[in-house]
Amino acid sequence: MKREVIVEISLSLLIAFVTGAIVLTVLGFNSGEVYRVLFKYGYSNLNYLLSKSAPYIMTGLAFSIPAIAGVFNIGGESQLYVGAFLGLLTAYYTGNPLLALIVGAVAGAALGLFIAVLRVYRGINEVITAIMVNWIFYYLLAYLIAGKFYNPQYSHESVPVPPGARISPLVIFVIAVFVALVYYYLLYFTDLGYKLRVSGLSPASARYAGFDPSRSVLTSMTLAGAAAGLGGALLVLGITYSIDDTLTAIYGIGFMGIGIGLLGRNHPVGIILSSIFMSGLVIGGQWVELKTGAPPELADTLIGVIVIALAIPYAYSMLIRKLRREAQ
Repeated sequence: MKREVIVEISLSLLIAFVTGAIVLTVLGFNSGEVYRVLFKYGYSNLNYLLSKSAPYIMTGLAFSIPAIAGVFNIGGESQLYVGAFLGLLTAYYTGNPLLALIVGAVAGAALGLFIAVLRVYRGINEVITAIMVNWIFYYLLAYLIAGKFYNPQYSHESVPVPPGARISPLVIFVIAVFVALVYYYLLYFTDLGYKLRVSGLSPASARYAGFDPSRSVLTSMTLAGAAAGLGGALLVLGITYSIDDTLTAIYGIGFMGIGIGLLGRNHPVGIILSSIFMSGLVIGGQWVELKTGAPPELADTLIGVIVIALAIPYAYSMLIRKLRREAQ
């Protein structure tokens, strides 16, 4: 990362933690103790920390790849849902973890492409489409798990991933990092990545250079969906091994990817680091509730303050660039 970006992130972190300390003090909690518990327990178990960050890396990529191409993808949530569910069923019926990962990625890619096709060929805003698709697949999967693919022993859960198809938690992190590095290579060392970046910076310049910005939209959303779908498959094969009928284990991970992408400045390597950072905050937040007696909403609020302080400067610069492109 450039030096000014590192300085910007450092200042944002300082502002975030100072603001968080003020909020904690006003609410009557010892901010020093809360932060001590947050960081002590959030980052102490390295294996759990890294495995938990794997799906976050994938949904962070699912937001950032389209963002680089000028597309706002908030459909990582539903793309992760279908990847998790179809990956789970593939593992259950075939016992083949590799096939399950492939199916999960393909399912997510297909859903991402669907959203992009509606934007390119029908002019439907991708945000509106993604919001509707997210809820459609949330309730569809909840119905299928509760009514069709439930575990007879635990009716509130789906059928489980067979032991032979499960993946080591540390291995799923390695897979996620490998995919992020592949995306980094595609973005910055290939003709495809160059076209995506030029289309995102200036569609008019892309057309002048002979690029088709619409094709970049389709490509970026397909790559994004593949990442989110793979993240869902990694989650169920390496961490949860099933999905409950309210989707508690997978709900919100796609939305978290938006904040992670912004924290990582839409750079694959930055996304790896921000995913680990956010995973620690989520884990530590659970311990804050247990150790300090603070309500669970307090930890979520603290995480929210940190994410906002880190994301606002970059989100502001993205908005300015978008307005300038539209003005041109």
